[in-house]
Amino acid sequence: MFKKISTILIWSENYRALADWYKNTFDLKVVEELNHPKDTGVLFEFADKTTWLWVGQHSEVHGKNKDNCRIMINIDVDSVDKAFEHLKAKGVRFLAEPFKAPTFDKYFATFYDLDDNLVQIIGYK
Repeated sequence: MFKKISTILIWSENYRALADWYKNTFDLKVVEELNHPKDTGVLFEFADKTTWLWVGQHSEVHGKNKDNCRIMINIDVDSVDKAFEHLKAKGVRFLAEPFKAPTFDKYFATFYDLDDNLVQIIGYK
């Protein structure tokens, strides 16, 4: 009945800047752009072609995220160290540099997007 999460939606007061940040930071493919008074945003596709990210405008969202630990997006990578260096070179602001998970054999690094939402990369060293 419930198969998977298909799309992650991120709402922003300045959706265009945030969408550009996601596109440029992760080299995401733009699938669709909508500019409708009740549905404005950009839809991206990840390399696996089964995961989607929507960055859109929402009338109830203002300013940066003030509760950024509530939801965190994890993005799979082959190498956390390589992805960390790539993101650092793009000026991404990190909360936590690469570290090993305490309970299994993977690594993480945690960083902020433009609206202060938390994003993590997860993978092998």
